[in-house]
Amino acid sequence: MESSEIINHTFEDTTLSPNMQDYVEMIEVLSRTKKVVRVKDIAKNLNIKMPSVTSALQKLEEMGLIIYERYGYIELTEKGKKIGVNVYDRHTCLSELFTTVFKMEKKRAEEVACRVEHQLTSEACRQLYKFLEFYKSEKEKNEIWAERLNNILEERPLSELRQGDSAKIVHIEGSGPFKKRLGEMGFRKGELLKVLKYAPLKDPLELRIKEYNLSLRVEEAKEIIVKPLSI
Repeated sequence: MESSEIINHTFEDTTLSPNMQDYVEMIEVLSRTKKVVRVKDIAKNLNIKMPSVTSALQKLEEMGLIIYERYGYIELTEKGKKIGVNVYDRHTCLSELFTTVFKMEKKRAEEVACRVEHQLTSEACRQLYKFLEFYKSEKEKNEIWAERLNNILEERPLSELRQGDSAKIVHIEGSGPFKKRLGEMGFRKGELLKVLKYAPLKDPLELRIKEYNLSLRVEEAKEIIVKPLSI
């Protein structure tokens, strides 16, 4: 796909508060998998008490965004559905950007997308969408720059790895005696390691490197940049 062929997606701005956007988006999402949407479904998925959901739905009905009868089913109006699809598309775009390009874990990407989707302007969303589509296209063509970017974005501090993760050391940050000590312990560029476990309070962490088991404080692990390995 050439850059000129990338479809421009319209992410329209909305005057709804982030809280109201979440409600409309959730109704849209639920309606895609359920025949009917109920208050309890919204409350469960947003982790909000039912009375609060009912109050919000009444406001949305007054705004002409939903059709709702107390204790009945909820349905988006044409105006409401347009907003719901718009907010959902923002969320989907950002979530895919964070996972596909920025190499974030899916759960974390979803959480961040929920926060960011309400703050970005339509222009910012369109530009991010075009970047995402361009990146995927270049990645499919095995473009060198896309692969280099991919490798860089996969790198992260050792302290961010989970128990059981394996990785290859990319480089050691810091300098002086600290960096020298890590080198003497076997932490050198290209070495493979595996996180065995974290202490109850997540500090220190125990790992295996060069056939040895070592303990390392989290603050020290932050200075070791690694690239996670897929097993």
